Amino acid sequence: MTSRPPLLAALALLLATTLSAGAPTPFAQAESDLHADSTATFGTLPNGVRYVVMPNHEPKNRASLRLLVLAGSFDEKEEQRGLAHFLEHMAFNGSTHYAPGTLVEKLQRMGMAFGADTNASTSFDHTLYQLELPDALPATLGEGLQILDDYSGGLLLKQAMVDKERGIIMSEKRTRDSVAYRTYVAGAEFMEQGTRVPERLPIGLADVIEKSTRDPFVDFYNTWYRPENMVVIAVGDFDPAAVQKQIVDLFTPLAARSPDPVPVDLGKVAVFEGTRTLYHHEAEAPETQIIIANITPYAHEADDTANRIKYLPRYLAMDMLNQRFDILSKKDGAPFIKASADVEESFDLFREASIEVSCKQDQWTKAMTLGDQELRRALAFGFRPDEMKQAVANFRNGIEQAAKTASTRLSDDLAGEIADTVIERNVFTSPADDLALYGAALNRVTAADCVAALRQAWSGAGRYVFVAGNLNLPTNGDAVVAEAYKASEQTNVSPTNAAGNIAWAYTDFGPAGAVATRTHIDDLDITEVTFANGVRLNLKKTDFEANTIHVSARLGTGQLTEPAQTEPGLSVFTSITFSAGGLGKHSLDDIERVLAGRTVGALFSSTPDSFSIIGDTNKEDLPLEFQLLTATIKDPGYRPEAMRVARKRISAAYRTFEHTERGPLSLHVAAILASGDPRFGLPSETEMMSRTLSEEKAWLAPQLASGALEVSVAGDIDIDAVIAAAAKTLGTLPQRDPRPALEDRHKVAFPALPFQKEYGLDTKIPKGIVAVYWPTTDGLDIHRQRRLNMLAEVLSDRLRVKVREQLGSTYAPIVGSTASDIFPGYGYITAMMVVEPANTAAIEDVVLGVANDIRTGGVTQDELDRMKNPAMKAIGESERTNTYWMTVLGKAQEDPEVLDWARTRHADFAAITKEELNALAKLYFDPASASKVVIKPYLVPVNSPMMLKPVAPAPTPPPDGM
Repeated sequence: MTSRPPLLAALALLLATTLSAGAPTPFAQAESDLHADSTATFGTLPNGVRYVVMPNHEPKNRASLRLLVLAGSFDEKEEQRGLAHFLEHMAFNGSTHYAPGTLVEKLQRMGMAFGADTNASTSFDHTLYQLELPDALPATLGEGLQILDDYSGGLLLKQAMVDKERGIIMSEKRTRDSVAYRTYVAGAEFMEQGTRVPERLPIGLADVIEKSTRDPFVDFYNTWYRPENMVVIAVGDFDPAAVQKQIVDLFTPLAARSPDPVPVDLGKVAVFEGTRTLYHHEAEAPETQIIIANITPYAHEADDTANRIKYLPRYLAMDMLNQRFDILSKKDGAPFIKASADVEESFDLFREASIEVSCKQDQWTKAMTLGDQELRRALAFGFRPDEMKQAVANFRNGIEQAAKTASTRLSDDLAGEIADTVIERNVFTSPADDLALYGAALNRVTAADCVAALRQAWSGAGRYVFVAGNLNLPTNGDAVVAEAYKASEQTNVSPTNAAGNIAWAYTDFGPAGAVATRTHIDDLDITEVTFANGVRLNLKKTDFEANTIHVSARLGTGQLTEPAQTEPGLSVFTSITFSAGGLGKHSLDDIERVLAGRTVGALFSSTPDSFSIIGDTNKEDLPLEFQLLTATIKDPGYRPEAMRVARKRISAAYRTFEHTERGPLSLHVAAILASGDPRFGLPSETEMMSRTLSEEKAWLAPQLASGALEVSVAGDIDIDAVIAAAAKTLGTLPQRDPRPALEDRHKVAFPALPFQKEYGLDTKIPKGIVAVYWPTTDGLDIHRQRRLNMLAEVLSDRLRVKVREQLGSTYAPIVGSTASDIFPGYGYITAMMVVEPANTAAIEDVVLGVANDIRTGGVTQDELDRMKNPAMKAIGESERTNTYWMTVLGKAQEDPEVLDWARTRHADFAAITKEELNALAKLYFDPASASKVVIKPYLVPVNSPMMLKPVAPAPTPPPDGM
């Protein structure tokens, strides 16, 4: 690591705040009357490198670093298409201070997980490198900044490493290929023709990726990775002056390695009158996508007070229009699955106002008509007072909560926000200043302002109409779309009817319930309360998130008692429909309207051993949150619109299953892994579509009425206030039953014999899936569960090295341990990856071989340390999150052992040894015990019996040494 004499370092620091060479774009506040957040320091080095340093104390003793390079795929020459993204990968393949093949392992030893803490991304106009440091010590910060400095000017770009990385890039390209991506490309080529957008998609061209030599990389790197394109961002629990000095010291020597490049011409969007239409056929599309768009030229506008106020009505207009679409989607006979409206400016190049609608293929004309007519209705007649009131209340609540929670924002979120503002040339303002600005403006904005803003956004004379899907249209599909749209345009629209006034109906549940017991667990600072009716309440006051409170209810027995033999799919159906059904006295739309501007929620789902209801709130809305939670349990709505929404979602999901790996995994493999237990995985579409709200109500009603109920609350709370609010609501519920043992319902087993399945997909997308499953055991012994998790991490890293780095055959191996704490004896380790279809058999053998190598050769101490260090860092960080403590509180009274799990977590993870992992590997990583699944483009029908026959296991090899 380079260093400078103190006098020179001090002089460089002074120059950094006063000089600007290299003509970098100034920070947005330089051309604005808005003030940047005063806690952040903005500077520019003499060479043009800019930096932002911001102290922040969550997570404690951590720091987030970013290197933003204002260059991306737009800047590629024709022979470089894909190299901006490829170059991002090369940053991990050798630089001045880090030899090829050493950086990932070094970061792991420091305590950073590959992917989670060390990552990068490439877009059209920028590349962003990310480091989440394990601590904020000066040496660690210096190392992290040195890595970013190497990215900016010290990459080696050796030909051998370029050749090594090709397969990984092609694997990523293969992984990202999908119907949705192909539809996006077709839409961009149609609506953004004339611009560089469809010509410079970041993933690039296969021919360039597979054949490019080193020289085009070096040319792109030297041309665009130049000081004036660099922005260094540091946010964390550190001394900002010291970090500023480190940045100055490291990045001041950076110099341009080529002459100033000629600015890239991004082209121009077409300006026309009338309508242009395109039908794009996608045989595998699960639904039809319709876009109606108005695209007009756009040039950069300064981010100042006037412009922020100018665009506020447009934001509110979008919110109101989207609320209309949401309400319409629930109506009987609604011809679409979902619809949305948006307006955005892109790349200082164009403004796109759009309506996007998704529907079943036989309803595309009605769906397009509805999208067009709702837009025209808003443009012609504007918005109602009740809509305006709801939109303003929600916006005001958002900015108020942002200001109240600002003191505990997370460093990685802040680093990302700063990067976004630099990319967009916006001012990084504080939440308090945003509240002051918008709070006053909200008092003045009118519905007339909002419709004027909407009309301005759609003021261009031309319309694009894009329809994509598997429609049975003639060869002149474009003309058919044009005719349908013309017919819609000729239909008159009328104003909407105003909604009536409603008041929240769930404020009084009767006399408050009595507290039967109250206990404080001193070492964990947890309060446990039991009410006289048997409702349990677990509380933890924290300072992790200012004015934020998490609430979760664990109710009844969930999927354990699902009648899956006679009513398959009921659990999933219930998770989709229950919240959508609203309450007995309010529909979901009414709830959203009457509770506008309040921070509450009650999202219901069915889990393996309980029903879950979760919501986030704050101090002011805590009583309302408990009212909503209690009403959800006591008076669910089971409204028919929930069924309508569910059936549309289910139909779209099963269409997706026909062409993607999710189909076999959800419809077949999940149940096979549980020896055919119908509670696992999904039934056929016919069975799922036959589920009813009556079945749901019959299953849920007894459990809602008297099932065991344990409620957890963590966050910025007053303990006594929470208990009082719960007493007035949950404490009034009928007596709760004790949780039943249900021993027979806790029985699930992995297949007794290993199986081998191969599934064919009706798809032209050239990618396959290899999945290997090794049966293990349950997670009821937390000591063993933690070691199984660590063994899975070792396997993941070995597969990263072998299958990704050495073979270049996959982009990201997915490896994990499933060790159930509900079903005794049940567990398995999975390794899954996307590969080229022709390579599935070979990769399957490689995966089995890598696991067997661990079994026979053992885990090295270095491997264990590289996996354990990030894990220990993550454990420490998680314990300063409410999310973690909610998992501890979830069943703290039902199963007090979970409190011991929390107590032993640090010490037990720290005590993991390679000998323990080696013993587990010997026990479970026998190739003869592994089950294998391959999914790839069509071989035989998915439901063919030949694919469901178990394959006899190979003979068990003799023990080692025999």
